[in-house]
Amino acid sequence: MKVILTNGHGSGVSIGGGYVVTAGHVAVDGVASLRNSLGEEQPAEVLWYNKDYDVSILMASKPEILGNSHLSCRTPNIGEEVIATGSPLDTEFTSYWGHVNSGLIKAGMWKEAVTLDMTIVPGISGGPLFDKYGSVVGIAVGVATFPFGQSPSLTGIGFAVPASTICKLLARS
Repeated sequence: MKVILTNGHGSGVSIGGGYVVTAGHVAVDGVASLRNSLGEEQPAEVLWYNKDYDVSILMASKPEILGNSHLSCRTPNIGEEVIATGSPLDTEFTSYWGHVNSGLIKAGMWKEAVTLDMTIVPGISGGPLFDKYGSVVGIAVGVATFPFGQSPSLTGIGFAVPASTICKLLARS
């Protein structure tokens, strides 16, 4: 799911009932609309935003045109292969493969996160992290940067908020 903002975009994942999970920093200033991979666009509203965990829940205006993904209420295992899906930069609905490199940690602005051996570039934030069974085990939220020369350089280290944290925030188990 592409989350379209007034100035830019991010990614998200529909978990049923019209609810879309995305990164909090994607939705902090409001959301204009959602677009699915078939090009169907619809308005959405931000239901809530949690800064400490960098998670937001959106409500789609036409949930019947959304697909749904199963939110697995677990933290992915160290070494587990995962697929991050989203719309980075000028591309839409692309997938990136990598592995989970840590258990649950506090990292930067994220109260609970796992590290990944993949770069999470702008636009993929909020996109789902799928396990080999197609279940959502997290959402992509950021990338480690390295101060290099006049501007920071992206590294191959990404961060994701695990589904266990998202489920805790949603009072699911």
